[in-house]
Amino acid sequence: MEDIGIKRINDIVKKTLRVIEESKGAIFEISESARKEVHNLKEELQYLKAEAASIMNECQTLELKVIKSRKKLANINRNFDKYSEEEMKKAYDEANELMIQLAVCREREKNTIARRNDVERRLKNAVETVGKAEKLVAQVGTVLSYLSGDLQKLDEHFENAESKRLIAIRIIKAQENERRRIAREIHDGPAQAMSNVVLKAEICEKMAGIDINRTIEELGVLKDIVRLCLKDVRRVIYDLRPMSIDDLGLKTTLQKYIESFRNEHSINVELKIKGNDKRIKDSNISLAIFRVVQEALNNTYKHADATSVSIQLECAEKSILLRIKDDGKGFDISSLSDITRDDDGGFGIIGMKERIELLEGEFTINSEINVGTTIMVKLPYEVQGGII
Repeated sequence: MEDIGIKRINDIVKKTLRVIEESKGAIFEISESARKEVHNLKEELQYLKAEAASIMNECQTLELKVIKSRKKLANINRNFDKYSEEEMKKAYDEANELMIQLAVCREREKNTIARRNDVERRLKNAVETVGKAEKLVAQVGTVLSYLSGDLQKLDEHFENAESKRLIAIRIIKAQENERRRIAREIHDGPAQAMSNVVLKAEICEKMAGIDINRTIEELGVLKDIVRLCLKDVRRVIYDLRPMSIDDLGLKTTLQKYIESFRNEHSINVELKIKGNDKRIKDSNISLAIFRVVQEALNNTYKHADATSVSIQLECAEKSILLRIKDDGKGFDISSLSDITRDDDGGFGIIGMKERIELLEGEFTINSEINVGTTIMVKLPYEVQGGII
């Protein structure tokens, strides 16, 4: 099972090699086709140059004839009494015919030169295509040699790069979602409350010299608004990071949060802690446990329709064990694969699972319809690596 990912990458690389080989053959065909086009264009260009030269000479000959015919017409006009009407008509017809032939010749010259210029442009492009194709063939050969040289190292490189890319994407999405949530909460809570504070302060300012009793009432309302705003700000700060974890420890923080959750949602939550929780020195581990409990309780309130939740935290010999069980409506565990394909992680399961796995822990979830859901987490006391 461990080698499935590597084998899949090997298959992908091998298919890639075949595609590159086929592409290399296609590039060779393009190159050969371009070379043939260059040869044909050179022959056509040579023919058009000869034809253009011939037409130019023909036009020059016609121009001389036209000049001669015009001189003849000028002489006839000066001495028209020496020529018969038939001779004058013939001279005019010859001059007109020569003019028509010269116009046709000029048009042929113009079209031939345009064709010659077009062929020259096409020849230039074809020569560039040949050069690019030859360069591309060399580059493809280099890539093919590199890929064929050490597939195993390349597979490992792909695996590591993909893993880092996915983690980076998830971190960025998590950050953006958190920022969006905080911005919405601040906008709907403290920001709105502060607007009311400003409004009430303006009312107090206007009423101070008019009705002192009304001013005192408004100041009382203002005090309540400020108190509520302070409560909202503290809640936002607590959601960002409960400072009590650093100051009071994990046990006290969990107890306070569960008490607040129980009072707010009327769901019975029982917390049992076995062993010495002071052994948890890594703040990343403490925060991860708190976040899993927080997310699990939020999911229970939003989705499970549960009446009670049991939370057990055991600080064992070598690891920390967390078990969260509710008596809610549960869900079909086979649909979990569909849920995990959702970028938002549906029910927060993706977020919890990835946080635990990044901390080198284990995360499992079991659920039955109309029975409830159980989340089990196993974490080390210390994690090697960066902060999550």
